Amino acid sequence: MPNAHAALEAHYQQIKNTHLREWFAQDAARFQQFSLQVDGLFLDYSKNRITSETKALLIDLAQAAQVETWRERMFTGEKINHTEGRAVLHTALRNRSNTPVMVDGTDVMPAVNAVLAKLGAFAERVRSGAWLGYTGRPITDIVNIGIGGSDLGPQMVCQALKNYQHPRLNLHFMSNVDGAHVVEILENLNPETTLFIVASKTFTTQETMSNAHYVRQWFLQQAGDETYIAKHFVAVSTNAAAVSAFGIDTAN
Repeated sequence: MPNAHAALEAHYQQIKNTHLREWFAQDAARFQQFSLQVDGLFLDYSKNRITSETKALLIDLAQAAQVETWRERMFTGEKINHTEGRAVLHTALRNRSNTPVMVDGTDVMPAVNAVLAKLGAFAERVRSGAWLGYTGRPITDIVNIGIGGSDLGPQMVCQALKNYQHPRLNLHFMSNVDGAHVVEILENLNPETTLFIVASKTFTTQETMSNAHYVRQWFLQQAGDETYIAKHFVAVSTNAAAVSAFGIDTAN
């Protein structure tokens, strides 16, 4: 891999002063050569500092780093997350073909599909108005409490699918521990019609839990009954004990 990386470094020194206009002038087919389309997704990378030699050197580096081998190990359910001793199952979550994904000799797809079905049923309850707050009113506002990927991921999805958003539902994202940010969101919300999503795998993320406990206190000051928390808080987490201690129904 050091040799492949050194070759790329040397190549960069050779081309770094070349203007993109020169490459387009020299090659009328540059756009066709450095763009691709797969399943409705279009990528144009012709306006990047890249040539056929660059692409070949990048492929050499990927092969030296054994990217294909690691990809196959991920696809086959090997525990390549060494820090947690776990398989990396993003691909199983997106595996709509339902091809078996084996981990320790067990196909994880039935469990994945069960969770996705449960999530879909929950979303439909909120969207249809069947999920009611503590005063019997349907949800109008949803607040995602998270940080990092647990904030930016949902934000990206909501922005991308904005045209399909339910007209009754307003979406908010709380990630900053700055009190002004939190208060600014809460001051425009009605606790009777607001649903909070606490997104933390461990349910110990400092920033997320700080905001979650502040919001919990804000909610109880107005709702007055801790049993109502289960109607207005759900969690994206693997720590069922901490979720339950917070007051969230582990079914949610």
